[in-house]
Amino acid sequence: MTLFQRLVVMTMMVLFLALAGNLISGVWSVKEHLNRQLNTNAEDAARSLAISMNTALRENDKGSLETLLNAMFDGGEYLSIRVFSVDGRLLIEKIAEQNTSKVPVWFKSTILFTSITSEAEVSDGWQQYGRIFVTPNTEKSYLKLWNISSTMIVWVLMLMMVTLLMIVLFMRALLKPLSDMEHQANAISNRDFQTIPLPKARELRRVVMVMNGMAEKLGQLFSDQAEMTEQLREMSYRDSLTGLSNRRDFVAHFKSYLDPRQGCQSGALILIGVRAFDKFNQEHGTGKADELLVQISNQIKEFRKDHSKIVTARLKGAEFGIFIPDIDREYAFQVLQQLFKQISMLESVANQQDMLDRMHIGLGYFSDVGNQPIPSTGELISLADQALRRAQGRGRNCVLMLSMNDSKEADGVMGDQAWRSYLEQVMDRRAVKLLYQPVKQFGISSALDYEVLARTDYKDSLVTASLFWPMVERYQWTEAFDRLIITKAMSLMASQPKDLRLTINVSPKSLVSPKFVAWLKQIAHENKALSNRIVIEVSEYALHHDAEAMIKLSKELTDSGMHMAIDHFGASSGTFSYLNRIKVDHLKVDRSYIRDVHLSKDNQFYIRSLVQIAHNLDIKVYAEGVETEEEYQVLKSLGLDGAIGYLFGKPVGEPQ
Repeated sequence: MTLFQRLVVMTMMVLFLALAGNLISGVWSVKEHLNRQLNTNAEDAARSLAISMNTALRENDKGSLETLLNAMFDGGEYLSIRVFSVDGRLLIEKIAEQNTSKVPVWFKSTILFTSITSEAEVSDGWQQYGRIFVTPNTEKSYLKLWNISSTMIVWVLMLMMVTLLMIVLFMRALLKPLSDMEHQANAISNRDFQTIPLPKARELRRVVMVMNGMAEKLGQLFSDQAEMTEQLREMSYRDSLTGLSNRRDFVAHFKSYLDPRQGCQSGALILIGVRAFDKFNQEHGTGKADELLVQISNQIKEFRKDHSKIVTARLKGAEFGIFIPDIDREYAFQVLQQLFKQISMLESVANQQDMLDRMHIGLGYFSDVGNQPIPSTGELISLADQALRRAQGRGRNCVLMLSMNDSKEADGVMGDQAWRSYLEQVMDRRAVKLLYQPVKQFGISSALDYEVLARTDYKDSLVTASLFWPMVERYQWTEAFDRLIITKAMSLMASQPKDLRLTINVSPKSLVSPKFVAWLKQIAHENKALSNRIVIEVSEYALHHDAEAMIKLSKELTDSGMHMAIDHFGASSGTFSYLNRIKVDHLKVDRSYIRDVHLSKDNQFYIRSLVQIAHNLDIKVYAEGVETEEEYQVLKSLGLDGAIGYLFGKPVGEPQ
């Protein structure tokens, strides 16, 4: 029983005893008054009859006696009236009939009236003619007392109800700070460092002030820890002038995508260079040079918003790098032209006469079409650098694209009708095949969590999502494919053990669609037994670019029974500040931090700091792309909760 309930019950018991005592005292007082009045009336009636009957008894006039007796008796106040002669002979009597009483028997047996038969002599001087006996009728007194008592009980009950309501409202207002402090304590345990209004009661006010101070200090401590970790990360992996990744961070992400085991089947490396930048710096000054670099970097950031999987960096001086994985050749050529057009329109480029032969872009492209091997990092950088140098050798500002497959310039745009037709057939036939890759839980022998991977069939082989998903996004079919994947995964779960969980990666474009979110909440409501075993995974890119929408979505999914997770954590910057506001099941550290983590102290420090912050928020941390035993052992020592990668198992057709 809560304190509020205890206080209300105790107060009502005291109030009940007080009102019950007043009620009993009041009823008893009324009863005594009625009892005295009853006997007094009987005495008065006896005396009055004795005077009135004097002449009638002396003359033995029975008719007059009858008349006088009836006049007194008909009022119903008396139970009996008897008149006796001097010698004791009964001359006349009246006895009331026994009528059915409206007063309950228990009431009569509880409250007893003491009725006394009154006696009076009928005489004239010293001459006595007879005696009169009057017995009062208690029925009317009982009825009157019952009516009074009933009214008093009703009023007491009404008073108790009104008082109870007032007590509840008063206690609720009085104890509201305690309830607020309870919610505040729960919120603090969930790392939500909120403060509450100060109450008016001095004692509670002091306690609330202490709680608010503690919440503010803990919140500041968490913010300082997250900010320090983010600053150290920025110092290690960010260019201070432009805010883009530095060469070190770029190469780490770049290498992770070119790993054949990660399923990246195509990609484009773009190098943007400003020729003779040192001369431009000397002629225009450091301010103008920095302004040029900042404008180019800002345009690259705007360009990045249209691509969920993209790595950007300032490599050195006035050279920038962009890597776009899982992109077809035709689209890469369009991207190259679009990017060059946007940069050429920048104020520092378009308004400077000496920039007409300084801005060049080279693109190196690869794909595994024709069983061509995925190039190494050095090979693709060399190809992109070759494209940039050739573009610079042409003189005026221009772009050039070289393909790894044929090392020739791309001079046109290929049609995409084949891709569109193929994907339409996949949707019509619902021909998406799901594979399941186990998630290794550290400290647990059997894998209970699996990540869902989508594949499609093409000429007796499986096409990975890294190849067909960019085309799905391009044709704006993400919602249809995500619905199909989630529906198929939930159908499989109906026949699986109840402790199995599936993590499904959903496109950010689907999750910002109100129709898709409404559909997701509806199927979660319709399949409550399955929904709490589904984890909807979104990339950190989505949180970085639309944080408020993702925070709202995480709360809606939690209310619906589903869970949410963040994939590729660390690929973007500035997401630490959102962790205490978003409800997520786990984070997956981007594989660029995992690759050769046993050789990088900086990556180990970053992961250890992330684990501490996440665990303080009751968020699990997983690693993605774990391929070697050395990486696995280091990750275990850093306190991670689990990992996924080929070291623990390849994708399979059904959870095992």
